[in-house]
Amino acid sequence: MKDIENREAEEREDSIIQGLLDEYEDTSNQYLGSSKDLLDTSNKKLMPQEMLDIFKDRSKYYSAMRVIRPTTPIKLVVVHISPTMARDILEFSRRGAINKENSNRRIKQRSVKQYAELMDKGRWCLNGEAIIFDADGELLDGHTRLAAAEKSSKGFITVMIWGITDTKAFANTNVGDNRSRSNVLEMAGVKVNAQVLSQVASLAKAFHSAHNPYAFRGTQGTAFRGDEILAYVKQHEELALSVNFTSRLAKTHKHQCQTSEAVYAFAHYLIKQNLKESDIKDVCITPELYITNVMSGLGQTSTDSIEYKVREYIQTTVGESSSYALLCRLSCIFKGWNMYMGIPVVRKRVAVTRVGKFYKDEDGVVVKAKAAGNIKEAFTIPCLPPGKTPAKIKKAAALQEIASASSSKRKMGKIS
Repeated sequence: MKDIENREAEEREDSIIQGLLDEYEDTSNQYLGSSKDLLDTSNKKLMPQEMLDIFKDRSKYYSAMRVIRPTTPIKLVVVHISPTMARDILEFSRRGAINKENSNRRIKQRSVKQYAELMDKGRWCLNGEAIIFDADGELLDGHTRLAAAEKSSKGFITVMIWGITDTKAFANTNVGDNRSRSNVLEMAGVKVNAQVLSQVASLAKAFHSAHNPYAFRGTQGTAFRGDEILAYVKQHEELALSVNFTSRLAKTHKHQCQTSEAVYAFAHYLIKQNLKESDIKDVCITPELYITNVMSGLGQTSTDSIEYKVREYIQTTVGESSSYALLCRLSCIFKGWNMYMGIPVVRKRVAVTRVGKFYKDEDGVVVKAKAAGNIKEAFTIPCLPPGKTPAKIKKAAALQEIASASSSKRKMGKIS
């Protein structure tokens, strides 16, 4: 039975299309904002009068700026875009697609309505944000503003820039209604759930960037840009395979899933990656079957089964949306996997010990713990033995213990 299930899991993975992202052409017209060649070939500087026109009286404090021209064909003009013109631009442009076969992100209708009202009320500011076109006349940025202008009665005045040749410009443009990481992935042609893939890629990048993986704190303290996540996905195609696998399961067992698809997908991805790199040859269960059982609740013959205990613990975190709860769910899933592999786990159980929500101070007053809900043990890594509890975790977890010890000493003093 297990051989059949293993074969079916392998066939599912083999059937997933490997080319999830269309490759960019490898040209020299990339990241022109950091081009050394442009700097080396541009010797002209702004004239004193031009500096005065731009910076006014402050120009005397500034050194002359180098002019990058005429090697870049970028130009600008201030124009009025009427509702009709806005409609035509949106209709005849590829709408900023990186790949010709893919369209721009979905426009937020709430923003469109809000912008259109401002235009009709005569309260639209000329703030310098531009409508941007590339060297082929295709729209790169300004879709939401143009959609609003089309719905308005007056249109708006704006700066228009054209002649952009940098092939990475669209993925890195972040003006107006900001593009999320999932927006960039969708526009690049990702065929799986881009939002889930973005979350999983962020977790994976944060995990592999962690100085001490046993002190993993999810995406806390990270700020990955859309182009960084897109590049990371292109380098780690397995991420999309895991998202595809868990997304299909989530559709079939949506009422049994106890946490988000991203948690299951990241768990599947990291287990598979670490299993490849480990010395473990014979496994009694595949990552696919294990994750399937955890997500669906199937294959559990008794309350003593590992998957039952994992699901039972995850159930206690349902309703919690903190990053601490996410880490606990992941650590619990990894504990279950390691128990199947015969690898020791912290406290010999799948449940994750957490810092209490409250503790008593020296006067016996109940105080809310600053690290309430945080993990009170080292993060569990699949296919690896437990590590030492990091100092930061020990420090946070020691609050309650210190308070309890102080209370005991005070009580003993009173008795004596």
